[in-house]
Amino acid sequence: MNSLTKNRLKLVFITVLFALPVITAWLVFSNPQWLEGGDTKNNGELITPAMPSNISDFVMTSDDTNLDHLKGRWVLIHLDFNGSCNAGCEKSVHMLKQLHTLLNKDSNRLERVYLDKSMTVNSILAKDTKLTVLKWNEANLNTLNALVKELKDDDMLLLDPLGNIMMKYHHDADPYGIQKDLKLLFKASQIG
Repeated sequence: MNSLTKNRLKLVFITVLFALPVITAWLVFSNPQWLEGGDTKNNGELITPAMPSNISDFVMTSDDTNLDHLKGRWVLIHLDFNGSCNAGCEKSVHMLKQLHTLLNKDSNRLERVYLDKSMTVNSILAKDTKLTVLKWNEANLNTLNALVKELKDDDMLLLDPLGNIMMKYHHDADPYGIQKDLKLLFKASQIG
């Protein structure tokens, strides 16, 4: 083999060596199912595409209803369809309170909202001073059901700081799983 052929082979080898990672990255990006079966890291149900919304569309507002503290924050909404906060509801509200504590320094980035259908104030809800309790009715529920399908009583929705509904959690969701999701979102997000 002459020196010209050796130099050409070296050049081809170096080119392939540098092109291989780019080609591999492109193939994996094009086929995400190749990685761990295509599963995601999130613990909730990701709503794709995220649904643009305004929380005032889902609640009965009056002159004294102030929703300004929710703007620009991550909002976790607990849904109460029937207006009776039973044992499962109380457990879920308590879990949300613990979740807020688990977030530690990031807890000020999350607001918790409870959408209540009953017209009386539940003592469990009244004890939690950092929980925003808002009233809603059947028309508000229908508006929300039009955006997010298969909602059940005591489900939770996560809204991003821009007001997009982006994730749904079931009433029996693991608080540590929700915390992991929120930590990842807070780390990736520069807003809220």
